[in-house]
This record gives sequence, structure tokens and C-alpha cells, in this order.
Amino acid sequence: MSVKNIVGLDCGNSSFRVLLGVYDGQAIKTEVIDQIQNDMIRIGDYFYWDMLKIFEGFKVSLKKAVQAVNRIDSIGICTWGVDFAMFDKSGNMLGNPLSYRNEAGEIYLNGLTEARKSKMFEETGILCDKINSVYRLLAMKEIMPEIYSIADKVLMIPDILNYFMTGIMINEPSELSTTQLMSSKTRKISPEICKELDISEKLFCEIGEHGKRIGMVRRSILEEIGADYEIPVVCVPSHDTASAVTAIPAQESEYAFISSGTWSLIGTEVDEPVINDTVLKASLTNEVGAFNKITLLKNSAGMFIIQRIKKEYDAEMNRTSTWDELDTLADLYEGEVPLFDVNNSRFFNPLKMSREIWSYLCDTGQVSGGLDWGTIIKAVHESMACCYAVTVEQLEKAVSKQFDKIYIVGGGSKNIMVNRLTAERTGKKVIACSKESTALGNIAAQIKFFDNDMDLKRIRKVIKNSFPVIEYSGEKNGMEIVERYKKML
Repeated sequence: MSVKNIVGLDCGNSSFRVLLGVYDGQAIKTEVIDQIQNDMIRIGDYFYWDMLKIFEGFKVSLKKAVQAVNRIDSIGICTWGVDFAMFDKSGNMLGNPLSYRNEAGEIYLNGLTEARKSKMFEETGILCDKINSVYRLLAMKEIMPEIYSIADKVLMIPDILNYFMTGIMINEPSELSTTQLMSSKTRKISPEICKELDISEKLFCEIGEHGKRIGMVRRSILEEIGADYEIPVVCVPSHDTASAVTAIPAQESEYAFISSGTWSLIGTEVDEPVINDTVLKASLTNEVGAFNKITLLKNSAGMFIIQRIKKEYDAEMNRTSTWDELDTLADLYEGEVPLFDVNNSRFFNPLKMSREIWSYLCDTGQVSGGLDWGTIIKAVHESMACCYAVTVEQLEKAVSKQFDKIYIVGGGSKNIMVNRLTAERTGKKVIACSKESTALGNIAAQIKFFDNDMDLKRIRKVIKNSFPVIEYSGEKNGMEIVERYKKML
């Protein structure tokens, strides 16, 4: 195969990055073309995502990519899940997407009986969670009835960007599964759930297929970015978790993973959804992954907590700190490690994360006195590692398997402290992969467009050839800390 220049957009909650991947038939070399900050915007009572800013930033970055190489051979887009926008019959976006960190859908989830939640889980394989798209759709009927009444289509965040790029509307399957409206059996929108919740099936589009072309970049955009040739936009695993898992360099079939970014997605890959009481009680969920795989996982709090703490620490110090500085502060702590349940609703989106954690630690008698940054950071590191250990244990019970390795992908793979603690608290080999795993998986999935014989195992062989990993091996210790953490759940 001739060398292919492949562009991957990885749009996250805190920033979006555009990577150029050069694939030579054996390995991929990547270059970060651009990184642009991304934040929620609060208007009145609600938090929104600025899609026009994201799209404009993407075009600016694409122009840089076009200038960097002779030809761009394809483009793929991935983002976080669950968030969406509605479009009218003329294809116009009816307002920016509401962020999942709004509480708009929570009232509808709280109104469901346990029996109804169980039935929805059986139908979709997806755990009932307040961030799922379905509950925001129900909320929009009430809080934004004018928009809902004229809506013709629902597009998830990457679907929106694909549409802006090509003029073609599709729903990508890994993203669509995060709505909790997709049947686990058919992997299509569930008529039963739509009927029960009075949501029209017609709101959704044709479901895309990974490795297939969605469409070509619009002529007006080609002119804007300076490309005098056509560029295909390829359907990739658009949910960032699915893309990141695609980039795991594993050749074995059984392993655990942690996709570590704003959220920590702790799971394993299976061929079919695992739907039973053990999975439900452990708060695990079955999301669609790459090329029809299923990622059985727990959606857990991730680097959002420590990112917020760093921002608050920097504001108090009136300067920009480094991650090494925060690790050093944590190392200075001596004594029994304070812990907190990272998935407690108190830490979902508080006004001040550091104060909320300190208040909890004081309330539970673990600390006293004025706020100490080192103590808080130590508590975050240990609590995250304990959460990982507990969840991997639950996964093993759910699938009746023992994992020897945990692959960590995404930005959090560079957090040495949490990686080391995870190895110690689980007693398993922790393999830290590329911090750009989401964009890398996006780029690697596009190879299928050029080589139809390429399957997921071969894609992962390419990944293995492309980037080094760092291994953390440690004997299992600190189990008393894990047991204390379990008591908080």
C-alpha cells in the first residue's frame, strides 16, 4: 500500500486535538497538528457546547494539515458520548447541544421504578444513568418544547461534525449506543423503548459502518482549507472510548482496559452484550465498540477531578503549575490515606472541587483544619486507584475470567502516580499506552477504508508496531486501603 496521510479529530471536554497520521503499511507515525481549548459555556440555567467554535477550530487545523503534506487521504472524527443536537427538516441545527453536566434529565431517571430500569437495561444493555441522551431528550420536551416540536433529526456530537463536513447525516453506532435507545440484540434503535417513552424513531438516521465512507468534504470547505482535491470522511468508532480501545496494542483476547481521560472507562472487550444481575449490580454497561465489538465497562469519574483541582490550585497560587509539582505535593503527605468515592454525586460538577472534597474528608473525620492541597491530591490518586481495583474485580466476576493485564489508554496514561498505585492495588501488570490513543484509534480505524481485509487484530498489530508502552509491575499491596474504599460505596 502506498503511504496514506490520515487525519483524526479527537474532541474532548477540555480540548480538541487534530492529529496527522502517516501510515506506511506497517506502522503509523503521528504529529499533533493543533490543540485548541474546549469548555462548556453557561447561558442562564444551562451548560452548552459551542459547536460552531469546535467546527471552526477543526477547519483551521485542517488547513494546517493540508499545508503539511502533499495530500490528505481521509478524515475521521471522534468525541465524547451522550450529547446531541436537534435539526429541523431543512437541516438546520436548532441550537447548540446541552452538556451532559446539566441536571435536566435527572428528574426523568429518578421517576423510573427499579423494575423499569431493569427492563431498559435488558433491552439495551446500557445502565440507566442520568447522563444518557434519552433522559435529556425527555427533558427537552418540557424545557424546550418549541425546539423539540420542530425537530426532525438527532445527531450526536461527532455526527454533527461529520454532517457539517459532508452534508450527510448518519448516526455512528458507538455513539448511538450511549443514548440508551439502541437494542442490544439488533443494534438498531429500539421500537419498544421509543414507543414507551413517546420518542419518534424517525428522529434517528441511517446507522454508519466503521471503515466505510460517510461522504466527501464539501467543496466550499475544500476551498477554505486550500485543498484542490477531494477528501473522504470515514466512519470511525466515534465515541472516544471506542476509538481509544481500538488503539490498545493487545494481541491476546482477554484483558482489562482503562480509557483514562475526563472520564475513566474501566472495562473489557467482548463479542456480545453481557446482560445479567451481576453486571447490573456492579453498575456495568455494554457500549458498542469498534467493528461490532462490545465494550463492557463502568463509566467512572476520571481526570476531570484532578483537572479541576489543578485549575483551582493555579488560581490560588496565581500561576501555572506542572503535574510533577502536584505529584510532589501528594508525596509530602504522611499518615493514613484519606479516601472518597470518586463517583459520589457531590463530585460530579461542584462549584469548587477542592473545597467539596475537603468538606467531605472533614465530614467523615479523615482530616481537620484548613484545606491542604497535598492531602487532597493524595486522596484523589489513591481513591482513583482503589476505584480501578474494585471495578476490575467486578468485571472479572461478571465475565468469569481473570485478567493478567490492564491497558491504560488516553491522556491519563501519563499519570505515573495513578498508574503505579493501580498496579499495586490490583496486583496486575499495568501497561500505559499512548496518551493520544483516542486519535490514534480513530486514524487506525480509517485504514479499513483503504484495505477491506484489515480487521481489528491486524489494526492492533499496526498499533503495536507504532508506539512504545510503559509497564508497571508490582506485588499486590495496600489491600487495607482498598477495603476501606469499598466500605464507602
